[in-house]
Amino acid sequence: GGSTDQNLILFNDATIYNPAHFFGFFSAFNPEVVKDITLYKSSIPSKYGGRLSSVLDISTREGNKKKFSGSAGIGLLTSRLNIEGPLIKDRTSIIIGGRTTYSNWLLDLLPKQYNNSRASFYDLNLGINHIINEKNTIFLTTYLSNDQFSLDKDTSAYAYKNKNASLKWRHVFNNKLNAVFTAGQDYYGYNISGNEIPQTAYKLDFNVNQSNFKSDFTWYLNTKHSLDLGFSSIYYKFNPGSFQPLTDASLVEPDKLNAEQALESAVYISDRFEVNPKLSLNYGIRYSLYNYLGPQRVSSYAKGVPKEESSRTGTQIYNSGDFIKTYQGPEFRLSGRYSLSDDISIKAGYNTLRQYIHLLSNTTSIAPTDIWKLSDPNIRPQNGDQVSLGLYKNFKSNTFETSVEVYYKRMKDFLDYKSGASLVMNPDIETDVLNTKGKAYGVELLIKKSAGKLNGWLSYTYSRTLLKMDDPQIGTLINKGSFYPANYDKPHDLNLTSNYRFSHRFSFSFNALYSTGRPITLPIAKYDYAGSPRVLYSDRNAFRISDYFRTDFSINIDGNHKVRQLTHNSWTFGVYNLTGRKNAYSTFFASEKGAINGYQLSIFASALPFVNFNIRF
Repeated sequence: GGSTDQNLILFNDATIYNPAHFFGFFSAFNPEVVKDITLYKSSIPSKYGGRLSSVLDISTREGNKKKFSGSAGIGLLTSRLNIEGPLIKDRTSIIIGGRTTYSNWLLDLLPKQYNNSRASFYDLNLGINHIINEKNTIFLTTYLSNDQFSLDKDTSAYAYKNKNASLKWRHVFNNKLNAVFTAGQDYYGYNISGNEIPQTAYKLDFNVNQSNFKSDFTWYLNTKHSLDLGFSSIYYKFNPGSFQPLTDASLVEPDKLNAEQALESAVYISDRFEVNPKLSLNYGIRYSLYNYLGPQRVSSYAKGVPKEESSRTGTQIYNSGDFIKTYQGPEFRLSGRYSLSDDISIKAGYNTLRQYIHLLSNTTSIAPTDIWKLSDPNIRPQNGDQVSLGLYKNFKSNTFETSVEVYYKRMKDFLDYKSGASLVMNPDIETDVLNTKGKAYGVELLIKKSAGKLNGWLSYTYSRTLLKMDDPQIGTLINKGSFYPANYDKPHDLNLTSNYRFSHRFSFSFNALYSTGRPITLPIAKYDYAGSPRVLYSDRNAFRISDYFRTDFSINIDGNHKVRQLTHNSWTFGVYNLTGRKNAYSTFFASEKGAINGYQLSIFASALPFVNFNIRF
């Protein structure tokens, strides 16, 4: 029930702001280097904060300390290479992974007007693990990814990149107390450039930077209690926009918005309490403190009226290092598990959370433009609470796992934009956004089979996320103060994944995905006002784009399994988007000959075969 910015994605404790390659076709994370993935949606531990909805915590393998090994693959879309081994046997290991694509030939399958499109990506992972002694270990990881996309060589081009580095020190004080100290640097940058008309060729740049440090302690008090406690601090620097001429021939006037800076810190403590063999509890508290920092120019507005130019009462200039605005407060976490029997359990959870960063997205453009924004004196932090209850049942010696979970979440001060808002290169963006309150609720069902020749899972989620802006003092209402669907509201989501192993060498995989199309606001009429043409739009998010549906399948053929072979090979053959459905990547509008026409851009709107050759050594 959360928007993109409300989900925290950690990769070796580094924050990833864009977790996808190639329009979501590939994950930003190389599966060959991933060790563990943990998703927290309902019962979020106290050590995590800064987001309202979920935490996805991913860690990579530390590398083989005994011998060198690796894997490689080459296919129609991508190639990959991964190598790991000891730098100092039994003490120091290294792991390196990389992927790249050469898939421009696929874009020739786009409609004729886009067959000059180009797209590419690559990502690189590096990890070094060193055991100093039996009580101390250090772990250095870096991650780099880059994506580029253009619909036509003579029009707009889009690019974004992640750059992350983190250093961990694990220290064991004694058999009851240990700690992990982490320092890191994260960067996410994205830009748009256009050169269709040489005189107006431009480049728009945005980036997000953060430096972080945290310490996490685990203290095993006794057989019933173990404490997790620690503190963290994140320094943010957001560059919300730079507009520059792309070439010397361009007449574009350079413009750059002031960078934003803030410091977010937190302390936490939680207790895992094994009450008895049937009941376990996890309860804790997190206290977060946020400071918006100078240098900055901050406008003030009259109270009780909409924030706009006419209600501005003054502007104050703050110097570097000034504490401009402080927000703070506690966050409570409580969860429990009760075993009704060996194979049936009930889980419940309650969270309160605070979020100090915001994401504003123009989702009806041909390539959505995202604006990351820090909370400031005019834009309050998001906050919310969530309650969940789930029933879990295993069958046939845990061969089958089933679960049903319901949740309800309340949100406050979620940012949405005013009708006709201008988000890009807006120095006073608070005049074009509104603080809304919202609610999200739903039920999640899962059936999973983890053993046998046939395995996989079937999951279904019904969820709603609704927003409301009904403050009578502000006067600027959305949908007349009634609830309306959030941009990311998708009531139905169905996923089927299955794998069947015919023998040790032959296996088959199939997956199907369906989800309701996301909401959209459409132009429904044109009219003249004072001699000028105007457009009348529907209520906010009153319509939806077409539903998403996709099926994929693949066949894997392994080579022989002789242990003494130096290499082990396999082939994978498959088809992506088997039905060739034209799923919408973007919906946008253009005024042509006095009429407003709507367009849908579908990426890979046909069945796409793929072949991969894989080798392990």
